[in-house]
Amino acid sequence: MKSFGILLAAGQSRRMGALGPKLWLMVAGRPAFAWSLWHFAVKGEFDGGVVVARPEDFERIEHWFNQFGLTHWRLTTGSTERYLSVQQGLAALKGLAQDQDVVLIHDAARILVPFAVIDRVRHAAFQQGAAMPALPVTDTVKGVVETPSGVEVIKTIPRSQLRLAQTPQGFHYRMIRQAHEAWQQGVPTDDAEVVEHFGHRVMVVPGDHDNRKLTTPDDLTWFEWRLQQIHD
Repeated sequence: MKSFGILLAAGQSRRMGALGPKLWLMVAGRPAFAWSLWHFAVKGEFDGGVVVARPEDFERIEHWFNQFGLTHWRLTTGSTERYLSVQQGLAALKGLAQDQDVVLIHDAARILVPFAVIDRVRHAAFQQGAAMPALPVTDTVKGVVETPSGVEVIKTIPRSQLRLAQTPQGFHYRMIRQAHEAWQQGVPTDDAEVVEHFGHRVMVVPGDHDNRKLTTPDDLTWFEWRLQQIHD
């Protein structure tokens, strides 16, 4: 069996405000997207893959394909909705991925995904059909309800039953394709939800604190610092 990657890079970056598309902001001497491509596509040891992106970004993505020698990766156009971009990526793998091959779907905003996380997800997905990385919840979590007098706590939720989901999330190609084809529940939060609704269990493997998302301008300082530590 083989493994393939889908790197989702078609997001709107609304929370970056005037700074513009976050994946093209410079971080430690490179665009954030280049770091994402390096850590996921290059270091991930895939048999092939797809970057799902905006057409206006194709030329500079192809530049980084050439820089990194990614001759076995291709481009396809994304959507304003993440799950629709995933479907575009899955369609682009038709003819490359076989039913039991594993596909790992990753948000490009997680620009520092460690190889160990990729490998854990890939192995678990090969064996179990579906897997995702996640971190334990360390803060106390409360269930609340809004009342006329304000927000009221109704229960304390055991942290042992909670995890913070990350990507990449991995699936047998046939499973994830069929799950997306059957999805009719609106906008899912991630691909694991789509597969859960389709009736398959999703195994959880350890995530990593470095595998955080570039979301707001404040995140840039942390990524600059961490990249200098990793690559110096």
